[in-house]
Amino acid sequence: MLVADFVPSQSEQQKMSVHILDKKNDFSDFLVSLYPGRHFVYIIDSKIKLFHTDFAYNIDNTPIFAGERSKSVIGMMDVQNMIMNSEIIDPVIVVVGGGTVLDTCGFAFGTYKRKLDVVFVPTTLSAQIEGFFRNEVYLNFDRVKDAMKVKFQPSHLVNITEFTKTQVIEEKELSMVHAIAFGLSHSKKFFDMIDKILDSELMSNYEVISHVIFESLRMKANSNWEIVGEESSRALMSASQLNMPYLVATYYGVMIESFVSHKLGFISEDEMDKIYSILKKCSNVHFDLSSAVDQISSYEEPLKMKLPVKIGKMMDYQIFPGFLTEMIYSAHSKGLI
Repeated sequence: MLVADFVPSQSEQQKMSVHILDKKNDFSDFLVSLYPGRHFVYIIDSKIKLFHTDFAYNIDNTPIFAGERSKSVIGMMDVQNMIMNSEIIDPVIVVVGGGTVLDTCGFAFGTYKRKLDVVFVPTTLSAQIEGFFRNEVYLNFDRVKDAMKVKFQPSHLVNITEFTKTQVIEEKELSMVHAIAFGLSHSKKFFDMIDKILDSELMSNYEVISHVIFESLRMKANSNWEIVGEESSRALMSASQLNMPYLVATYYGVMIESFVSHKLGFISEDEMDKIYSILKKCSNVHFDLSSAVDQISSYEEPLKMKLPVKIGKMMDYQIFPGFLTEMIYSAHSKGLI
């Protein structure tokens, strides 16, 4: 069943249509309705065959490995070689997987010799909440997070909420860091809604998760996609040589940039307490930051952050690495990270 269907109106350049389906079984017929008479080439995250044996079990597909280490030039070239070696003329490319799979394939398509019709199907809750509204995709290089980028957006983004049912509660809660960051950056109402959901322990409720996905996509389709925490999380992942998981880095990024904003006097003590509280409901992650922070302190270029000035609004602010490391150690001493 088609739950929602809309076209972003953020800019003239955005041509991606966004769709939300309830069930995996609805996808094949829906795809044919988008491209009647066309042939499809499937690229599917290798984990899908393990956790979703009922999805695309009867179609030929090319498996692709997920993860930050696979989001590389080699991974991108493998995708391009697959397209060039395909026997199907002018196919519709359907990519099914998490964020790293979509980025890798998107980079391959964005640098390909001709324009392709592409359908993205994100399968993790974090990828579905985050959406694909940037109009650009990234690759890691030499263990540096998002070192390369190119303009690209799929023709269609199809979110199938049933995919999230196989994720355990802890994964879903940590995935909500994207929703928290977006609410903190753009909408206090959305931020408060996520806070109530985490408070009420409704993360196992399928209808609630579907509503969060819908609201996140609806707002991102018509607003700025940049969020608090991204610059710090990218720096932490690069400094750890991609050993820090993406969602963990995002969690720390939101906490650190909020703390910096508080220390600079932009957000109040009460607002900082509220941000700390909701992030702790999201997860109680722990990662040894010492080596990563030492690495960041050696950087020379300032980091271009998005700092919250209140819940629901952010601003641009440049932070030098030395000052950032001091703030991280200060936040650690106060038990925030």
